[in-house]
Amino acid sequence: MEKAKKQIKTLFIVRICLWVIAAVSTGIWIWYSIKLHSDGIFDPYEYATLLRPIFYTCLIIAIVAICISFLLRKITVEIKRQNNIR
Repeated sequence: MEKAKKQIKTLFIVRICLWVIAAVSTGIWIWYSIKLHSDGIFDPYEYATLLRPIFYTCLIIAIVAICISFLLRKITVEIKRQNNIR
C-alpha cells in the first residue's frame, strides 16, 4: 500500500512537470510571436516564415507532454484500482 502511494505521488509530480513543460512551450511561441511584431515584422509571409519553425517545435513539445501526462494518469488510475485506493 505504501509503495503504491509513493508511486502515485511520483507520477503526480511527473505529470505536474509535464504540464509545466507544455505551458512553457506554449509561452515561448507566444513570446516569439510578440517579439516578431515588436521587431517591426508585419509582412505575413516574412512573419510566417520566421514563426513557423518555432511554433511547430513548441506545439509538438506541448502535445507530446500532454499525451504523456494523460498516459501517466491512466497508469495512476490503474494503480489506485489495484490497491483499492480512492
